[in-house]
Amino acid sequence: MGAERARRAAALVKQNVASILLQEFTRPEMQWITITDCVMTRDLKRADLYFSTIEQNLSHEDARRILAEEKGPIKRELASRIVIKYMPDLNFIWDDTVLIDEKIRQLHSEDS
Repeated sequence: MGAERARRAAALVKQNVASILLQEFTRPEMQWITITDCVMTRDLKRADLYFSTIEQNLSHEDARRILAEEKGPIKRELASRIVIKYMPDLNFIWDDTVLIDEKIRQLHSEDS
């Protein structure tokens, strides 16, 4: 039961944080950040938010710095949008699976 609740809460957090990044911030760099996944602990006190960027527009190091700077405002806006017993601590993690997928596609196109 707890794992299912954590999955539902993670989906809700992911959707809302992605929306917050696009709609609530005036920093133009935020448009290049995409939330790809969210994994929450069973107690719902921590949310690991995986993100990717369009590398030529914003490096993942810069995106990580921006997300760290904006973590408080993101969390406050999230609290105003969802009702949850504990507002989770947001932990932003670079999702490198996007780069792996690109490398695989490049290898396949070179073989053809």
